[in-house]
Amino acid sequence: MNAARLTLLGSQHNELVNYFEKPSKGEERAAIVLFRRLHINVDGLPDSDRFIAQDVIPFDKAWINSSSPSHVDFKLAPLREVFRRCEEEKLVFGFVHNHPEGPNEFSIKDDDNEITLLKAISNRNGKDITFVAMLWTKSGWKARVRAAALPEKALPVRHTLVTTDPLKIYGYRESSEDHSEIHKRGATAFGQPFVDMLQSLRVGVVGTGGTGSPFATLGARAGIGELVLIDGDDLALSNLNRVRGLKRNDVGKNKASKLKDFIEDIGVSVKVGAYESIIDSDPKALDALASCDVVVGCTDDFVGRDVMNIAIYAYAQLYIDLGLGGRIMDDKRGQPVLRYHFGRISTILPESGECLFCQGVIHEKWIQTQLLKRENPNLTKEELKERYLEDGGEEAPGVGPFTSATADFALATLFDLIKPYRRRPPELRRDMIQIDFVNMELSSRQTKSNNECPYCRQRKFLLMKETYRLKRPVLGKRDEYI
Repeated sequence: MNAARLTLLGSQHNELVNYFEKPSKGEERAAIVLFRRLHINVDGLPDSDRFIAQDVIPFDKAWINSSSPSHVDFKLAPLREVFRRCEEEKLVFGFVHNHPEGPNEFSIKDDDNEITLLKAISNRNGKDITFVAMLWTKSGWKARVRAAALPEKALPVRHTLVTTDPLKIYGYRESSEDHSEIHKRGATAFGQPFVDMLQSLRVGVVGTGGTGSPFATLGARAGIGELVLIDGDDLALSNLNRVRGLKRNDVGKNKASKLKDFIEDIGVSVKVGAYESIIDSDPKALDALASCDVVVGCTDDFVGRDVMNIAIYAYAQLYIDLGLGGRIMDDKRGQPVLRYHFGRISTILPESGECLFCQGVIHEKWIQTQLLKRENPNLTKEELKERYLEDGGEEAPGVGPFTSATADFALATLFDLIKPYRRRPPELRRDMIQIDFVNMELSSRQTKSNNECPYCRQRKFLLMKETYRLKRPVLGKRDEYI
């Protein structure tokens, strides 16, 4: 088993920290976190399970035999109902506690408790289970994973990620000397922990053209540890004005695969996986995306954006979506003039930020239009009008400096979420910023504040249970959980 990654929602993290830090007598406390395990193999990347917290259950007082600032002793019998739930809902049992006056690390007593719990769960639920242990310390979360097959062996996790603004990343590994040399300028600007946290992340990039290729290449150079690249399109001659890293000899070949080759040739420490497909129709590509900590949407496809807009809530991910738009008119001589042209960066977390529908980035009519055009590419505007459908978006000529600048701004947005450095004026929203390249201005749209929105307000898709992937039968059943 390789180092796993844990994800907590900000609300779950806050609930646990408040529970541990406000006991009436300063005694040690315990809680249960039930995790969903994503056990997904991504070609080109090291195997790394992702555990997403689903539910937090503080220990009931009746479950405790005794407690003090240096110990907590509990009964096993009341936990059997939780064991049953783990089996029925295919969840992983996580034991969480603190050490108010104990060591800042897991103790020998913790080893004994975890092995006892693991054996009790495996006696009921079988030998193929895993178990997560978390410890809240003065320096944050420490966590490890055990498997019933080897109960004595505790494997530290790669990190524990909390999806707040800014992100909180605990337990990341320190860099190697080689890695420190390559990224020493990043460490100079933001500190070595920033570089190490970036190295710990798995980032998915959907669309590897004008914005995706510069984001991925610069992200790799900056120190992102793992990249998943997804694009179903081949490189066209018209792409060469803006796609970074690809050459004329690559025309006619898949953009994601060729970008993977280019990034690997740079010689930095990043690991890269590539999928030659579109995100809304390839289950393997969607699974690879679900395994990511961060998703960057660089596609102009509304159907794909619709999938990612749901996925960030289902899989508890940070989502950064990039787009371009503008208006071109003719001057008196009939020559084109850019009236305005903007790049957009939308930043959405599972519990903050408006979704793409509320931001006006996608619309149900535009999605239906694209689906219809896939079936019949020759549909005319009149035929679409007859069906009350319309194309979406605004003209975006795809000029290299603007696509690259938007991608660079998006990567800097990720930096800011890891190590805040920006000072934004109050009129600029965190979750959506537009860069006007003609008037050289930054702006944000008005918030929609739609309390009926099922995504960002009602949160109907947050940590949702799946029978079919994202509840879409066309994407098939997921069978790679425990």
